[in-house]
Amino acid sequence: MIDQSDLDGLTILSMILANNLANMSSSERLNLQETMRHTEATEWIRRYRKKVLEEGRGEAQYWWQQTLADIAKRRGQAAADDLKKRMNEQKDKK
Repeated sequence: MIDQSDLDGLTILSMILANNLANMSSSERLNLQETMRHTEATEWIRRYRKKVLEEGRGEAQYWWQQTLADIAKRRGQAAADDLKKRMNEQKDKK
C-alpha cells in the first residue's frame, strides 16, 4: 500500500512544477511528463528491490500488488498498466 512518506517527495515536486507549467511550451510539458513517468518507474523499482531485501520476495510481491491496486484506484487502470510497462522496460534494460 502507498503510505504518506511515499507521496511527500512527489507531492512537493508536483507543486513546484505546477507553478512553472504555465511558462512551458507544449513540447517542454510533454518532455517533463515523460521524464516524471520514467523517474516514477525507477523509484518504484528501487522500493520494490528494497522491500525484497528487507522482507523477502513473497511479502514484496504482495506489497506491490496492493500498491498497484491503490495506484489504479487513484489514477485509473491505464495509469497503473503504464507504470508496470515502464518498470518492466527499465528492468529489462539492465
